[in-house]
Amino acid sequence: MKISSLATVARWAGAGLVRGSHSIPIQKVIFDSREATAGSLFVALEGVQHHGIDFAVDALKRGAAAVLCDPGLSRHHDGPSLEAPSALEALSSLARGYRQQDRHQTPALAVTGSVGKTTTCCMIHDLLAATHRVHAPRDSYNNEIGVPITILEAPPETEVLVLEMGTSSVGEIAARTEVAQPSHGVITAISEAHLEGLGTLEAIRREKFSLLDRLEGDQRWAPVEWRARMGEQGSLYHWTGPAGDLEVQRQQADAVTVIDRLRGREYVLPWALPTRWALRCFESALAVVLDFISDPELLAAAVVKLSLPRLRHELRSADDVELILDCYNSSPHALNCAIDDLSQSSARRKVAVIGTMEELGAEEKRLHIEAGLRCARSKLDLVFLRGRAAEWYAEGLAEDSGECDVVLIEDGERAATQICQRLEPGDSVLFKGSRKEQLDQLATEVEEILVNRQQISQQGGES
Repeated sequence: MKISSLATVARWAGAGLVRGSHSIPIQKVIFDSREATAGSLFVALEGVQHHGIDFAVDALKRGAAAVLCDPGLSRHHDGPSLEAPSALEALSSLARGYRQQDRHQTPALAVTGSVGKTTTCCMIHDLLAATHRVHAPRDSYNNEIGVPITILEAPPETEVLVLEMGTSSVGEIAARTEVAQPSHGVITAISEAHLEGLGTLEAIRREKFSLLDRLEGDQRWAPVEWRARMGEQGSLYHWTGPAGDLEVQRQQADAVTVIDRLRGREYVLPWALPTRWALRCFESALAVVLDFISDPELLAAAVVKLSLPRLRHELRSADDVELILDCYNSSPHALNCAIDDLSQSSARRKVAVIGTMEELGAEEKRLHIEAGLRCARSKLDLVFLRGRAAEWYAEGLAEDSGECDVVLIEDGERAATQICQRLEPGDSVLFKGSRKEQLDQLATEVEEILVNRQQISQQGGES
C-alpha cells in the first residue's frame, strides 16, 4: 500500500477520527496484532473466539500507527483511533477507495473458480516474479477479509497485484470484484462445490462469471467447456482448454506445448507436470500472464520455478511408501482429478484415504455415492473411508468394487495405526478430503509411524 494519511484512510473507510492526528502516515493494513509494524493500521475485527479489540494495545505497542474499530470500542486503548459503523465493512470500503486511486497504476489479476484458485494464483506469481514486483495472497486469502487485506498489505513498489476470489453464497464474487476493480479475470473451473450456499451448478456458473461481467476491457478468461452453453454471449470471453483460445498440451514427460490461438503462436516450455490436474491451472495462469510476458524464452526461464501450494499434491515418503497430501479441500471434481492421477500412477498399489466433501447441500449423499463409484471404477487397490460420509462412499464402492479393498477407519489416534497396518513398500497413498476432516494431520501421524517402522527395521538389520 502506498503511503496515505490517516485522514484519507478514514475517508475511504467511511470512518470517523476519534483520536490522533489527521496527518499520521498509513502504509499497511493488518488484522493480526502480531504483524503490526510502524505505519500499519490495525483493524479490530470480531472473531469466533476473540474480538480483535482485545489485541489493540498489543498492536500499538508493536508499532501500529492507529486502530480501526466498531463504535465505542476506542475506549479499550489510548492510541490514535478510527471508528466506523462496522469495522468489517469499513475494511472493504477502505480497500475499494485505495484501489480506485491505484488501479490505473497497479493492474489486478483476479482468479476465481470451483477448484484450483490458490494453485493458479501461485503460478501467476511464480511466472511473473522474475520480471515484475508481484504481490499475491497468502494461503487462500479469498473472502471478505482476505481480499481487502491482500490489497492493503501489498508493498508500495508492487507492480502487479494477484487476487483470489472465493465464494460460498450468491453475490459474494460481485461484491469482491467491486472492491478489487481488477483489470484481468480468469475462471479456473466450474463444478459442484459450495452447493450448500449456491444451490445449483447454474447458480455456480452465474456466480463465477459475475467476476468477468464486471471487468472493464476484454481480459476475461473462462474454461472452454462452457463456451457452447453461453450462446452468442460466448464472444464476450476468451477460453482456456482444448480447442480454446489458449491450450496447453503435455506431449512429453518434461515439457508442455502452448497453443496460443489468440495470438497465432505455438511453442514448447520445459515443465515436468507434477500432476495432471495442474495443467488446467497452468492454462488459467498463463492466460493472464501473457499480457505481461510474451517472450517464450522468458516464460521458459520462469516455468521451471513453478511450485504447488501446501497440501496440493504435496509429496512425502517414508519406509518406501509415497504419501500424497492433496487435502487442503475437496469437492467432486477435485476428488475425481486426484483419483484419476493416482489410478494412472506407476505405484505397486494405489491406496486412497478419503474424507467427507463438505458444503454440498441437499445433493451431498448422491455426490458421495457417485464419488465412491468413481473410485471403484478407477481400479484402486485399497480405500480407507473416514467421516460422516464414509457409508455413502462405501455404497458407491460396493456397486463395482472389483478387487478394491474398502476399510472404514475410526476418528482419532487409532486411524493412523489402522492405515499403517495395511501399507506395504511401493504403495502410493492419496489423502483427500475437506479441511474439516484434518487429513493432513492424519497423514503426518501415518508418516511418523512409517518412519519409526523404518528405523526399527534398519536397527534390526544392523544387529
